[in-house]
This record gives sequence, structure tokens and C-alpha cells, in this order.
Amino acid sequence: MKHIPGILIAIFIFVVVFITEVYANVAVIVNKSNPATDIPYDDLKHILETKKQRWDNGEKITLVFKPITSSETQMLINKIYKIRCEDFCQYWMLKSYNNEISEYPKMPESLNGVIALVSKISGAVGFIGIDEIPQGSDKIKVIRVNGKMPGEDGYPLNKEK
Repeated sequence: MKHIPGILIAIFIFVVVFITEVYANVAVIVNKSNPATDIPYDDLKHILETKKQRWDNGEKITLVFKPITSSETQMLINKIYKIRCEDFCQYWMLKSYNNEISEYPKMPESLNGVIALVSKISGAVGFIGIDEIPQGSDKIKVIRVNGKMPGEDGYPLNKEK
């Protein structure tokens, strides 16, 4: 009985680290009022790394991620940040400590939370699975990356095959 908590932790780590290695295709969503329709991958990477903190129109960028256990966020952590998922919070604390950011990224507990925040914050950029894109939304839109939509050949945020 005394080994059950340890076993549960090991199972959780296995699920998070190994099973979610099958990453999702990630769609980039912005508020409908954002004039961006296409973004170069390098610019998106600079936004995620906070090297670029304002849109071309001068509006402040707010990052909105799904929970850290989501395959979309894990894909971004591995592909863009190239750190362990366990170090993601520390990464942002260090950015704050060094005065490199004015606010932490938003990380609501659900997909609906991501969509709601991107809908409300005009400078927000969110990251969701392509199968989660709401149809007919008048408050958010999916933007292209390097001229490609999610799922198209050559889209840089497609899962690894």
C-alpha cells in the first residue's frame, strides 16, 4: 500500500512523457480584429521566445497556451523552446526575473478558455489542435504560417510523422 503513490506518479510521468510524444498539429489563432493573416515561421518563433512582443500594428502580444499536459503545448515546448516540459514554468519565471516580459503567458484550463481569451484580448495569439478549430467563429481566426494552413504539406507546426 505504501508504494501506491510512487506507482501513480510513475504512471503519470509515463503518460505525460511517452504517450504524448505523439504531438498534435497546432493551429495558430488570433483575435478576429488582428490584421495578421499570415506569419513567417521565424516571426512566430520570435513571438513565442518573446523576442517580438508587439504586432506590426504596435499592439501588445499576449500568448495563450492550452494546459502544459496538452499535446499542442508540449509540441511547442519541444520544437520552439527545446526544453523539458518540467522546465517550462521556470523558463517564464526567469524571463520575468530578467524583466524580459511584462506578463506571463495565459494558460487556461481548457480549450474553451483559450478560445475565450483570444476572443477577448485583441492582441492575443493562441495555439490549439487543428481538430479543435471552432467553425463559423466571428471572434477568432486561424492564421497561416509561411503561407500554409494547418494540416497542409509544409506547414511548420504539423506533427512529426
